[in-house]
Amino acid sequence: MMPVDPKTPPIPASHARYSGRKLHGQVVDELGRRVAGGIYPAGQVLPNEELLCQELAVSRTALREAVKVLAGKGLLEARPRIGTRVRSKDQWNLLDPDILAWRCATGVDAEFLRHLTELREIIEPSAAALAATSRSEEQLQSIAQALRSMESAASITDWVQADLAFHTAVLQATNNPLLMPLAAIIGSALESLLGVTARTSDNFKQALPDHQKVFEAIRLQEPQNALHRMASMLSDTRSLIRTTIQTS
Repeated sequence: MMPVDPKTPPIPASHARYSGRKLHGQVVDELGRRVAGGIYPAGQVLPNEELLCQELAVSRTALREAVKVLAGKGLLEARPRIGTRVRSKDQWNLLDPDILAWRCATGVDAEFLRHLTELREIIEPSAAALAATSRSEEQLQSIAQALRSMESAASITDWVQADLAFHTAVLQATNNPLLMPLAAIIGSALESLLGVTARTSDNFKQALPDHQKVFEAIRLQEPQNALHRMASMLSDTRSLIRTTIQTS
């Protein structure tokens, strides 16, 4: 596994929804991170309730409620007289924002980066084209504000936050009710990916001109140009990720 570099900005609490919540939520967050990070690998039966309750300093009720939440996300499976077992990854709800946040917080590998990039290449160019014809003036200003934040970013952390805001604003500008929630779903994973690509570059702002071209195409309501510009930018991202993997 290629771990997240210490310089990678942390996953914000808005993406890791259970982080910082009351006791029940904290148990969900801790167990979710352990499963997503491979501390409890697929097929492993979790320690018995008594041991886990002692380790986490929680009641059986809080632990059982947390297990129910994680079972609903496809991570765990409770079996009578056997215990709670970790399910294989193909049974996880991989687009669940919590699972994405936990995976990003515990480390991302080459395969995960590749799959995420493929997801972006399928969705974002067409979303940019749709935004060019569907966006409102207010939504255009949201994209512009994110772009200005990218221009003024003084650190990688600032850049990643602004870059994420840019791509989220583009998705929201589609005004498609099925696409708009996708911004929240992939937001945490995008943050990890953007952190990797920005950190790898000698100049973390090198992608700024590409974002400006996407914005101009959306502003001028040129859908094909917006699609082409976004696709080109993501192709460059794929190349940068490939370089990251080869040199890691």
